[in-house]
Amino acid sequence: MRKSLLVSFLVILFGFISMGCGNEKITESVKEGQVPDASNSIDTSEINLSSSDSSEPLTPDEIDVPTLFIHGYKGSEGTFSGMVSRFEARSFGKKVLTVTVQPDGSVSETGEWQEQTNNPLILVVFADSENNEWNQADWIKAVLSYLNNMHQIDEVNLVGHSMGAVSSLRYLITYGSEGSLPTVNRFVAIGAPFNDFVTGNEEQTLDELNQNGPLVMSERYRDFAAGIQNYPKETTMLNIVGDIQDESEGDGIVPIKSGLAISHLMQTNGLEYRYEVITGLKAYHSQLHENTQVDALVADFLWDTP
Repeated sequence: MRKSLLVSFLVILFGFISMGCGNEKITESVKEGQVPDASNSIDTSEINLSSSDSSEPLTPDEIDVPTLFIHGYKGSEGTFSGMVSRFEARSFGKKVLTVTVQPDGSVSETGEWQEQTNNPLILVVFADSENNEWNQADWIKAVLSYLNNMHQIDEVNLVGHSMGAVSSLRYLITYGSEGSLPTVNRFVAIGAPFNDFVTGNEEQTLDELNQNGPLVMSERYRDFAAGIQNYPKETTMLNIVGDIQDESEGDGIVPIKSGLAISHLMQTNGLEYRYEVITGLKAYHSQLHENTQVDALVADFLWDTP
């Protein structure tokens, strides 16, 4: 019904208005050291997500909860630009801001915040994209505090790729329960090395990993285990990992067992959590945020798209 209304409206105005819509071509030449975050252009004809019209009155779930996209190590604004553009093309949301945070925690923005936007989308950029997860967690806090103070935003979703997801989890177990900061409703991790790049877990089955945790734990994982009780109970998590089905046993960079190591901590602490494994060539680490299957999972998780 929403689609037919839109078609009728366009037919009426067709003689008076002409408008064009161009797809921004996104390329990202940066390549990470340990955790690449380069994105290649992708054929948007592959997108098979259902479209929706945002012209009707917004539902309570759609009103104004922004989703923040956080790039990984050596990433940039271009990391999630393709995904955000594809979501805009399907009317799942609208990009409203790019927020940049400096190493000293100062925050600036470009774009225009608009009230009552259907699923506002915000790109978060770390000016120092090679810093550690502890500082990046502080910078995420600075961004959320800024959005709260400047735009009275009190609820958000987080989507992080690679180190951006690690830093987001670090934020959640460090600051996620602070009442003065916006509540994080939903958190999506994509290609995140939650157990770093340790060896020694190769022979462990995924069932054993989920049930008992990793045999060999990195310092990062031990920190997460020590702080997981502080993870906000209201924040549901979707963990997306890649498996290119070769000898790497992962997405070519992050081992699948590193990405899924967090499952044990989330499940044994009674937290709302699920994971998805993406397979095939487009499950490579730097292609996960350009993979339309990932798009569909993220959109469905965040906005219950059909």
